[in-house]
Amino acid sequence: MYSETTRSSVFADSFERDDFSADRIRWLIKLRWIAMVGVLLATGFAAAGYFPGVAWPVFLVVVAAGSTYNLVLLRRAPGPGAGKRAAVSQALFDLGLLTVVLWAAGGIFSPFIAFYVFHLALIAVLGGPGATLVATAAAFVGAGFLALTEWVPALKIGTWDPPPPWDTIGNVAAFTTTAGAVAYVVLHAVRELRDRERALATARDQAELEYQVISNTLDELKAGLEVVSADGHIEWRNRLADELAPPPTAEGTWECPVSARACETEPAGQCPVLRARDLRAEGRCRFSVKDRWYEMLSFPLASRAEGRTRIMNLYVDRTKILLAERRLLHAERLASLGRVAQGVAHELNTPLATIRTLAADMREAIRSLGGGEALQSDLAESAALIRDETERLGRITHSLLTGGSLPRLRLDSAAPLLPIVERARALVFAGARDGGPTLEIGEGVAELVVAADFDRLLQVLVNLLQNAVDANREAGGRLVLLSAKRHGPAVEIIVEDEGVGLQADIEGRLFEPFATTKPPGEGTGLGLYASYMLVQTMGGDLTIENRDPRGACARVRLPAGAQPLAKEPTVHNRAPHA
Repeated sequence: MYSETTRSSVFADSFERDDFSADRIRWLIKLRWIAMVGVLLATGFAAAGYFPGVAWPVFLVVVAAGSTYNLVLLRRAPGPGAGKRAAVSQALFDLGLLTVVLWAAGGIFSPFIAFYVFHLALIAVLGGPGATLVATAAAFVGAGFLALTEWVPALKIGTWDPPPPWDTIGNVAAFTTTAGAVAYVVLHAVRELRDRERALATARDQAELEYQVISNTLDELKAGLEVVSADGHIEWRNRLADELAPPPTAEGTWECPVSARACETEPAGQCPVLRARDLRAEGRCRFSVKDRWYEMLSFPLASRAEGRTRIMNLYVDRTKILLAERRLLHAERLASLGRVAQGVAHELNTPLATIRTLAADMREAIRSLGGGEALQSDLAESAALIRDETERLGRITHSLLTGGSLPRLRLDSAAPLLPIVERARALVFAGARDGGPTLEIGEGVAELVVAADFDRLLQVLVNLLQNAVDANREAGGRLVLLSAKRHGPAVEIIVEDEGVGLQADIEGRLFEPFATTKPPGEGTGLGLYASYMLVQTMGGDLTIENRDPRGACARVRLPAGAQPLAKEPTVHNRAPHA
C-alpha cells in the first residue's frame, strides 16, 4: 500500500478507480469547453482585424475538433481508456490543439505559449510523474515545432504583430489567463489534497477504532492474533499473541513453536506456519504455557505479490475443552471401573462371608485350646480385626451391588480420633518388617473428636499412611509422623513422611483419577482421588504439599465434634509382628 503511494501522487493512485476517473473526465471536458469558448472569442477579435497576423480560420478548425472530441467523450463516458492512460491520451490531444492554436497565432513569439505550463500542471495533478514526463516531452516537441517554423518560412502560417494598443492588451490577456488557469489548477489540487487528507484522517480513525474493537474482542475472548510475512517477519501482533508466541530470533524473524517449546502439531512434524506458507493449507499445533493449554491455528492470507503469502496465526485457549475431555475420559473410565467393581463385589461376597465365619470359629477355638494370656490376647485381637474388616468390606460390596456408590456416611455422631488412628496403624503397620518405617503418633490425637464417619475416615487415613510408608521405602526414610490439632471449629490431621516429596509434573494432578507416580501394576491412581472425595463429602478438605527439608505433608481438615454419642470399637495398641 505504501509503495504504491510513493511511486505516484495521491491523485494518480485514486485516479485508477472508476469513480475518480469519471469525475476527472467530466472535469477535463468542462475545461475543454471553456478553452473552446476562449479560442472562439480570439477568432472574433482576429476576424475583426485587431490581430491581423493571426490565421483565424485555423482557430475555427481547432474549435470544431475540440468540440467534436468532447461530444465523443460524453457519449462514451467516462471516456476511452482508464486511469492514467485516459489522462495521458487527453493531455496529448489538448497539447496538440494548443500547439495548432499557437502555430496560427505567431508560433514561438505568441504570448500565449505560456499555456504549456498550465497543461503541464494539469497533467501533473491528474496523471502523476509518469504522465507528467510524457506531457513534458510532448510540450518540448510542440515548442520545437513552433521554433522550427521561424527557420523554415514555408511552415509559417501566422504572425504575432498586433498594432498598439492591442499588442499590450494581448500580452496582458495572455499573462492573466495563463496565471489564472495555473492558479485554478493549483487551488483545485490543494482542495483535493485537503479532502484526501481529511479522508485519510477519517480512515485512520476508523482503522484505529476497528483495531481497538478487534483487539478488545480478542482480549475478551482470550485469543491471540498475529500476522507473519512470507519472509518470517512479524507485521502485527496483539497483546496475548505477544505473550504466547516465541520471541523473534536475533534476525527479527518469527520462530515456529515446534522448535521453541513442546508443540503437538497437526499434521505431525510439520510447522503450521511453514505449511500455511508453502502449501497454502491450514496447520495447527497445541502447546502449554504454565497451567494453560493453547492451540495455534495458521491460515494463509492472500497477497498482491505473486508467490508471497502472509500467514495469520490465531492462538485459542483450549484449557476448558481439554479439561472437559479429560473429565469425560475419567468419567468413562470410572463408569467402566464401577461396572467391574460391581462384578468383583458380587464374587467377593461369598469368600468374605466364609472368612467372617472362620474368624469367629478361630476365636472360639483359641479360647478352648487355652494357652498363655498374652498369646490368647494377641490371637483374639487378630481374629477380631479380621472379623471387623470383613464386615466393613461386606458393607462396601453390598453398597456397590445395590447402587454402585459408597455406603451412606454417618455424620450424625462424633467419632473419637484416637481409635480410628489406632485401627489405621494396625492395618498399615501390622505386617511391617523389622527395620521398616515406623509410625509416631502425636500426643494431641487422644483428646480430639471429629464429626466424621468412622469407616470413611479410616479409609482416608489408611490411604495416607500407606502412601507415606511407600514414599519412605523409596527414599530410605525411617519415620511417619501423624499429629492433630484443633483450629477453632475444625480439626486438622497431619501425616508427614521422609520421602522425596512431590514432583512438579504430578503436584497439580494429585487428586485426579488415575494420576499416580507408582510403576505400572503397583498403583491405580484412585487412592488419593477417593480420599479427597470422601473428605469433601464429610465437609472437610484435603491438601498435600512438600515438606521442608524433604518429604511430603498431607493435611486433612474436618469439622470438630462433641463427645461421641455411641462408643466405637476400640483396638488395643500392640507391637507390629515381624
